[in-house]
Amino acid sequence: MFAARHPDFMERLASLRRRRDSDLAKLAALSMRDQRDRARKLLRSPNLALVYAFDAIRRTRRLNGATPDDVQSLAAQCDPFSPSRERVQQVALRVGERRVRFVQNFGPLKRMHQCLVADVLAKIHPPRQDQFLFRGGMPKALAAIEAAFRDGCTHAVEIDVIDFYGSVRPNGLAEMLRPLPASTVEHVVWDRTIRRGPDDDIAVPSVWQGDDPSLGGLVGLSLGAATSPVVGERIIALLLDAAQPGTVVTYADNILVLGRGRDDVLARAEHLREVASRLEAGPPRLRIKNAAAFRDETDHVQFASQWGQAIRHRLNWLPDQRKQDQHRIADITTALTNDQIAEAERKVVQWRRSYPMWRTGDRWMVERLAELAAARFYQDARPEHLIAAQSAVVSAWVAGRGQTSLEELLPDGSTERHRVRRQQLYLDVRDRLEGLTVSSD
Repeated sequence: MFAARHPDFMERLASLRRRRDSDLAKLAALSMRDQRDRARKLLRSPNLALVYAFDAIRRTRRLNGATPDDVQSLAAQCDPFSPSRERVQQVALRVGERRVRFVQNFGPLKRMHQCLVADVLAKIHPPRQDQFLFRGGMPKALAAIEAAFRDGCTHAVEIDVIDFYGSVRPNGLAEMLRPLPASTVEHVVWDRTIRRGPDDDIAVPSVWQGDDPSLGGLVGLSLGAATSPVVGERIIALLLDAAQPGTVVTYADNILVLGRGRDDVLARAEHLREVASRLEAGPPRLRIKNAAAFRDETDHVQFASQWGQAIRHRLNWLPDQRKQDQHRIADITTALTNDQIAEAERKVVQWRRSYPMWRTGDRWMVERLAELAAARFYQDARPEHLIAAQSAVVSAWVAGRGQTSLEELLPDGSTERHRVRRQQLYLDVRDRLEGLTVSSD
């Protein structure tokens, strides 16, 4: 490992990080006029360049075999005021079943510039109190929504920005990010080297590494740039400052408007959309979803692919149905290997932990684990798998207090053999549940 090979250099980096943190904290406390000069000095600092050069090499997975001289060499090239011609790789990521999203994968030189500029920007333009992407993430956002609910908000409506990063244009971007130097906005935030065309919206195919460079059209902010999330938060903050929509909670480009009544939240949301249409850097296009009441038993408040509903005096937040269905692999097929089942079990438990305010999440988890245990028995009918499946299904039935039937808990078999074993498991569990009922009486 690099750290074990070069302990003196790592100790020097640790000292430089402490100094970096102190310098950035001081930057945040300055007036805009003083921030301008101080930001330029930080962007030119050789000490900061060394920190971000190391981080860039590590983040681009090039640390194995690297030396302190390699880090020093990259740091010497740090110039966020000038264009960088480093090549960029484009990666296609599948979003859902039909959509493909193109993400830019930057090399260490551009990544070094982006991370340095992103940290400076975050201190110059800190998020609002109702923006949670960098202030505690989704758990804090959901806690803020619950606080608004306890404060008397009865309804909410979610607004999302259609193709948020793609909607950003260079017009007014430098003004929006002042006092960050305009040249840094041009060459790092917007990065004209990966664009072409009269409005500089489309990427230059020659810089892409990929099978089909014609697919490399970059419109708006890069999805892979470290600066884009900070710039996105700045745009949302300016929108909220201008619209003054009352009680809101945001997470990235997801905005939840809260109020006391359906008409109230819809009027605030419509005003927010009108203000957004006048923003210069874009403008972003806002989509208003359905307003809902927290205490509506037939509906849910929606926010960032989660559903919220009042249970007594608290809110229950759960992933939306699409996200839940992604983990029901045994419903799709029970022809799974032991390794696939074990990996699915691990993901179910891990995913449940990522939703700490999901008050019915434990029941969801044990039901998914029961399905997977059943699938393991369908595939391999050893006695230990039968016993494990029986226990898992009984636990799921008890967790649901009998509200979910055995027929629903047991996945359909994908083959005739699986269906035979399903029937055997069904009868065994039914007998065990009948024994539990008799003993409790």
